[in-house]
Amino acid sequence: MNTAIIGAGSIGLAAALVCQRAGHSVTVFDPQGFDQKSLSGEIDPRVWALGGQSTALLEDLGAWSPDERVVPYQSMHVIDARSDAKVTFSEPSLGHLVEADWVRNQLLAQVSGSKIHCVPDRVESVSQRGILELQRDQAEADLVIFAEGRQAQTAIASGFEIVDGGYRQRAVVGTLKCEQPHRGEAFQIFTEYGPLALLPLPDHNNQHRVSLVWSLDLETANELQACSVEELASRISQTSEWARGELEFVNQPIWIPLSQQSLKHDSLGCLLAIGDTSHGILPLAGLGANLGFGDVIALKQTLEKHPNAHGDRIARTVARERRFEQRTVAMVMGLFSNVFRSDQPLLQLGRSFALRAADRHATIRSLIQELAG
Repeated sequence: MNTAIIGAGSIGLAAALVCQRAGHSVTVFDPQGFDQKSLSGEIDPRVWALGGQSTALLEDLGAWSPDERVVPYQSMHVIDARSDAKVTFSEPSLGHLVEADWVRNQLLAQVSGSKIHCVPDRVESVSQRGILELQRDQAEADLVIFAEGRQAQTAIASGFEIVDGGYRQRAVVGTLKCEQPHRGEAFQIFTEYGPLALLPLPDHNNQHRVSLVWSLDLETANELQACSVEELASRISQTSEWARGELEFVNQPIWIPLSQQSLKHDSLGCLLAIGDTSHGILPLAGLGANLGFGDVIALKQTLEKHPNAHGDRIARTVARERRFEQRTVAMVMGLFSNVFRSDQPLLQLGRSFALRAADRHATIRSLIQELAG
């Protein structure tokens, strides 16, 4: 079977390796090219909190190995800024913090040693029968997988329809020097402006490091973006209730627009959309990356279960298998956004009850951890 992958991010590359292992002839298209990014010095601000399922997939693909830039974390402490509610998730291998570029580099190394074809061209559109319109040519595939990110330009040109899920926000991410060591614990506090997370990173030059992700309403984001870097770091130190002591940015913070979106359908004929192309959600506990790798796992299982299936059946089966979890996660993230921002007394009581219940009952904690990947 001829399979085309549109997008050479980590999700697209993982899908390419899965299809190639299944015996497909695979071509990956990406106009941005296939060069590995040089990693040195400070950890890049864009990191993922990967759960066990994601790292197991990467390990199976030969794209996961011990590295000084990969940080395992054993616990996650979550509190509510406007009540005394809290919950701690603890497990010997709860997850790993890793740079998104590190993961992509590992996958690129595996792709370069395979028979996968890498084409640095843009695909303009694809018909539901698998005819790819390139800038100067045409190509044909039995299965076409869209993993081009949430902009989904080629997917839209090919007939997919985006459903706007709302929740427009902006997130600030960055790497911070911290006064107190993290000791392998991820910290998250739900503030009235949005969830703020301080995630463990490797020490650098004997100084402690954490990765910041703070999702904010647009009004607050505009206010904070106008601050100096020093003022912003001071605000984060105070808002995090000094969980890691005094904080200081070691590189320029990055501001990222956020929203939730999905596709009306994830499969059209032999076309299949996965990763952020299929589902863009609010960033909480690394759910976006874990959800994308979950799509690749479903693709792998479908190919193993139906080795002789045509492309349209593969696309339809994967879309059906993943739809429930994708919608559930999007709904939960929307509820988190609404409930944890509200000052209404009943919702404050609900927040306290939810976190206390999770803290007291291992079954609830395990369910949340499984959802996170």
